[in-house]
Amino acid sequence: MLFQQVICKKRASLMGLSAILSGILILLSASLFTASATAQSESANASNNPKPSADAETIRAVKNMLGQKIILDFRYFCEDNTPSSRCRTPMTVIPPSLLNVLSTHNIGGVILFSENIQNTEQLITLNYTMQQHMVKAGRQPLFIAVDQEGGRVARLPSDMLSPFAGNMAIGATFHQRGSAFAQSVASHIGQTLLPLGINTNFAPSVDVNSEPKNPVINVRSFSENPEQVAALGQTFVSAMQSTGVMSAIKHFPGHGDTHVDSHSGLPQVTHSKAQAMVGDILPFANIINSATPPAMVMSAHIQYPSLDDTTIIDKHGKSQIVPATLSKKILSNLLRNQLGYQGLIVTDALDMAGITQFFSHEEALVSAFSAGADIALMPFTIRTQDDIKKFALLMDNAANRISESAFLKASHNRIITAKQRFALQSFISKPMSWWLNEAKENASMNNPNTLKNRGIQIEKALSKSSVSVLFGKDKLPITSNRWLALMPDAARCLAFEAALTRARSNFNNKTLEFACLPLTALPKTQLAMNLLKQADVLVVGNISPLHANYELGGVDLPEHVKQRASETEVMAFSKKIMVAAKAQNKTVVFAPLRMPYKAHDVKELADVAVATFSYAVNITQQSDKENQHVTSYGLNALVDVLLGSALAEGRSPVSLK
Repeated sequence: MLFQQVICKKRASLMGLSAILSGILILLSASLFTASATAQSESANASNNPKPSADAETIRAVKNMLGQKIILDFRYFCEDNTPSSRCRTPMTVIPPSLLNVLSTHNIGGVILFSENIQNTEQLITLNYTMQQHMVKAGRQPLFIAVDQEGGRVARLPSDMLSPFAGNMAIGATFHQRGSAFAQSVASHIGQTLLPLGINTNFAPSVDVNSEPKNPVINVRSFSENPEQVAALGQTFVSAMQSTGVMSAIKHFPGHGDTHVDSHSGLPQVTHSKAQAMVGDILPFANIINSATPPAMVMSAHIQYPSLDDTTIIDKHGKSQIVPATLSKKILSNLLRNQLGYQGLIVTDALDMAGITQFFSHEEALVSAFSAGADIALMPFTIRTQDDIKKFALLMDNAANRISESAFLKASHNRIITAKQRFALQSFISKPMSWWLNEAKENASMNNPNTLKNRGIQIEKALSKSSVSVLFGKDKLPITSNRWLALMPDAARCLAFEAALTRARSNFNNKTLEFACLPLTALPKTQLAMNLLKQADVLVVGNISPLHANYELGGVDLPEHVKQRASETEVMAFSKKIMVAAKAQNKTVVFAPLRMPYKAHDVKELADVAVATFSYAVNITQQSDKENQHVTSYGLNALVDVLLGSALAEGRSPVSLK
């Protein structure tokens, strides 16, 4: 029988299984904005016909202050003649030309991405080199930042820092564990980042996820409940800053109720001001006014008409409601004055489409500062020597447009005060060898109490405590031993197989028969139906919104990735097989691994729904790719609940309807 041919009684190679199923992989972002488009037009005309520039000394002073107000990314850099748009050479060793950019322009900070990080020694060397260069040049030490939220937004590789299950998983533990996991996760992240030379973390996201179709926040949010988000966010900020790492809460005034990703467009939130104050803004207000306010608040590239309905003219000549990042009413009047925030206001990345498709680099930079932002994040992309020249021109133009005002000086002073408070220069007060040795000790696996092992323990505990039964608790545990799984991709198939193999002892030595179809590229319906006939249990793993190709793990066949099915196609196929399973009286389990909303759509088709809020997998790098070891703490916890070896402790922090 076909099912017997693909039953996994022991590890089989991906290549072999692919052959059995004919190629189907088995098992496995100084002119103030005015209140009218007319004034904006006048400002543009003034830019085209600039007034005589101020004296050179004043311009020099303004440029020095402006430099401190900028955080650049050097994700890629090409020293040859590669065009900037095509440069994809990761910057892991900073060249003299980029060091010169930092010191010449008195740049305030640098943000690192996964492309900049290879291993511990390389990362410490990179950060030490940059900080040492700035101090030797008589400049301020740098903010060295990352987006290390945990969950799906984690820049450091998992072997350097556990990614954890993320904010929504933490939210799922709140009813039983309170803020315990927010404290332990944030503390661990900070303790790991600081010895690596990273002093600023753009986390946590304290957006209230109230839109089921939100493509960019979703599991990055703690909850749909503002008070719960505030409590967990406040603990997260306090714990991380207690380690010496600066925290930036984001994305003000709240990105949770959007169905457009500001990386690709300009979302709009239609809440009334009253709704905003008790919803989106409440977590920011509570955390800002707590005993441990965040060092930074990051703005959102969103339109929020009830907070500011001012219209401006974009670079295409069209009228736009001003984005929060460029809004004086939102950044200065609301955040700075009404909420009383005294720390640093940093923009989301200014190279995101929510800004770049409507505003030039210069207009976005000057407007953000005019609105009240202290720091402009990634206002210009530097990838080549030619980009360095263009950036110098941008700084000259911006300095000519911004006066040496009391506002500029106050903003600059806030930055210097923050750098002194968090002692950013202390990283190079010790020799680099000190930090290399400390990092080595932290990463040791020999002692269960090392930082690395404590992180693994926290990761396992969070995964276990956050698993939530959405419905069908009375149908658990599952005792059948013939399982068919539909998983979002091959890596999740392999991880689910590993989870079942690990829990096999619960079957009292009975043979566990298992097959898995990855849905990267949809398998033949007939194949799935043939396998279903010989199974007792159908488990459907779902990732919604669909995860990116880089999150697949590199296990799928290249042609399957190239022909990858859409989220709509995956859901339609899954429902088709679930309908057939119900008709054959099979036990059907729906397992949302990201947002749980889809469980509501399949309630009539599934007997049980269990959410994990995390689809992370760990892939052991081996020379023999066909036998890669793929595991997942989240899928381990899911299987334990399905088999009855553990009770689901979590409670979904978002409702299904």
